[in-house]
Amino acid sequence: MIAALYIISVFWIAMGTFLIIDTKRSRELLKKLFFRKNIKLWGILPLIFGLILVVGAFYYSKLFWLAFIVGLLAILKGIYLFIGRSSQIESLLDWWFLRAADETIRLFGLITFILGSALLSYLR
Repeated sequence: MIAALYIISVFWIAMGTFLIIDTKRSRELLKKLFFRKNIKLWGILPLIFGLILVVGAFYYSKLFWLAFIVGLLAILKGIYLFIGRSSQIESLLDWWFLRAADETIRLFGLITFILGSALLSYLR
């Protein structure tokens, strides 16, 4: 379980760095991956990440609250992608990939980087 937490933290650090450094290319790459008609299937990813984080929180008590809260948020995001209205989800994705300012994308990249770094530092 700790290995899965290491993988998630390194992935978040890499993704956050990519969003901060090369915002335009990362946005285009993520758009190709996630901007699909069948977005409800992509709700599986946050559910899996969330479940790994919540279960990992119970295995590694040093990072219980960080992993538990972030895991719950990821699970809620996955549930929202499954049961949310398609028009609302498409509007949100349209904003993220087409209308959000580069500074906003960099801010989310910074938040992702900080969460990955915090998770990695607790694991060490």
